[in-house]
Amino acid sequence: MAKVLLSDIAQRCGTSVSTVSRVLSGDTSRKTSEDTRNKIVQCAQELGWFRERQMGVRRAKPLSLAILFLSDHEDLDSPFFNAVIRGLEAACQDMPGHSVSFKLLSHYDLDFFSDFESDHFDIAILLGRVRSDVLERVRRTSAKLVYAGLNPIGGMDEVICDARAGIMLAMRHLHDLGHRRIAYIGPCHQRGVENEFRYEGYLEGLSLLGLPFDSHLVADSYLSSQDGYKSAQELFSSDAHPTAAICANDNLAIGVMKYLSDAGLRVPEDVSLTGFDNIEASAYLTPPLTTVDVPKRDFGRFALSLAIDRIDSGRDYDVRLSLPFRLIVRQSTREVAHG
Repeated sequence: MAKVLLSDIAQRCGTSVSTVSRVLSGDTSRKTSEDTRNKIVQCAQELGWFRERQMGVRRAKPLSLAILFLSDHEDLDSPFFNAVIRGLEAACQDMPGHSVSFKLLSHYDLDFFSDFESDHFDIAILLGRVRSDVLERVRRTSAKLVYAGLNPIGGMDEVICDARAGIMLAMRHLHDLGHRRIAYIGPCHQRGVENEFRYEGYLEGLSLLGLPFDSHLVADSYLSSQDGYKSAQELFSSDAHPTAAICANDNLAIGVMKYLSDAGLRVPEDVSLTGFDNIEASAYLTPPLTTVDVPKRDFGRFALSLAIDRIDSGRDYDVRLSLPFRLIVRQSTREVAHG
């Protein structure tokens, strides 16, 4: 019989995984209505979540895990992070010899640092783009730290999927289609962020492809659909005239595509567009989005394995596990004459 996941409870209750996690872990740091709490607990009982947890604790070594969401201007319930957490959750419930309980902590929470530092977690898995000051404080805890994401941090175990190289792959695809004025929409010069290398991939791609840098083709943006819309408005209402645009993630691309439609520009007839992450919605846009696929659920699974390996083996060196990526070509890109 399949194990009950927090995501199963969240889906049945019509709420987020993070809300279910807070309720079932007894976390009262953020308000949740009494009706929602009762609904989640009742659903967990009906599905057998409590029974599975009790059986696991009796036969396995208990470990406490903190999942730290550290990104500014991003949402823990975004499709990318939701998939990573689903992978982590499944791994927690299927880790031989260990009973892993986890708690989701977001730096948006007022009590983020006090909760993290006072609970004495065995393991902490870091998600998202992290500011230097936040990272420095997190490093001072006694927990075993593992980073899981697209851009490496260094100084801890890591499970990454090289976003810099993935952006370069998307650029090569557009170049092969004849595009020479390729724009970039995504984080560029956001001060204090430790791990963001997609823009560097764009710059390196320009150099390798023999294309000149043009600052008018760059839009510094956060990673939401709303930011994508605003950035596209600035970029495409200027004299930049890109024939293609690379978006740092699919959420951005969704916002860019909406602006282009509102502005009477067609994808891909007027502008070819690529994203990054391959979230589920990207295949159902009009047109479907060309994007770089990354194994999102495996980030969490392998991060937990690395953390437990470090605890069990006592190794004193860092391990970096690099996951593969691949280009998914759909109908949002097309060939153009060189120009």
